Amino acid sequence: MTETNWLPIIDQAKCTGCGHCVSGCPTGTLSLFKHFAMIAKPESCTYCGICEMICPTEAISLPYEICWES
Repeated sequence: MTETNWLPIIDQAKCTGCGHCVSGCPTGTLSLFKHFAMIAKPESCTYCGICEMICPTEAISLPYEICWES
């Protein structure tokens, strides 16, 4: 069984099904299903954060913060 607690969280109450996250995802992880975004290919997610940044309704959040060391 694959651990999925690190995957982006999609709040269905905020998601409008606009598809911005789906078209912006570079790995094809996201898909629209019944007018809502969903994680269709969890094994493809690289946790890049683009989906969170591009969502106009802030329906997507990442459970962990990405920190870069300098």
